[in-house]
Amino acid sequence: MDLLRPIALIVAGILAASGFIIARKPDAKQLIDKLVPFQGFIGVALLAWGVIDTIRVITHLKEIGDLGQLYPIYSITVYAAVACEVLLGFLLGIPLIAKWIPGESAAEQRAMDVQKKIVPYQTLLGFIGIGAAVILLYYYFKLPH
Repeated sequence: MDLLRPIALIVAGILAASGFIIARKPDAKQLIDKLVPFQGFIGVALLAWGVIDTIRVITHLKEIGDLGQLYPIYSITVYAAVACEVLLGFLLGIPLIAKWIPGESAAEQRAMDVQKKIVPYQTLLGFIGIGAAVILLYYYFKLPH
């Protein structure tokens, strides 16, 4: 993973966990409010990267597994990060995607229904995404490229 994906995952995690963060630290609201206008675009980009990374992980399972024997936390983190990319990307990006699709379609309605089922886990996904991204950044600078 390059540097931009973990950073985007951290930003998406902050947006997803914003309610919890603001409740604990009210002065963070101003900073988070600056990110909110870009929430949909961050979500769409993260969803696209999540799909691409899912394909990459599937095609490179052996390499990740081999590396995971040396660094077991790395393998778990990669899987968690990819799952969070897809789920947070979907959660944050689907409203914007729905605007792009003309008219009301059954697929759009199903996507909105799935989003409503994921929303209760939004804060948890946000924190898992932030944690996974931070660990990926650590390994990015630790492991040779």
